[in-house]
Amino acid sequence: MTTTTVTSAPATHIDLHALFRPVLTALRFTGHFVVALVGVIFLGSASEH
Repeated sequence: MTTTTVTSAPATHIDLHALFRPVLTALRFTGHFVVALVGVIFLGSASEH
C-alpha cells in the first residue's frame, strides 16, 4: 500500500513539471515579445517627436 502511494506522488510532481515547463517557456517568450514590441513602439514614437 505504501509503495503505491509513494510511487504515485513523484509521478504527479513530474506531471506538474511537464505541464509548467511549456507554460513557463511560453510566458518567457511572450515576455520578450512584449518587451520588444514596447521597445519598437517607444523608439517609433521617440523618432517621430
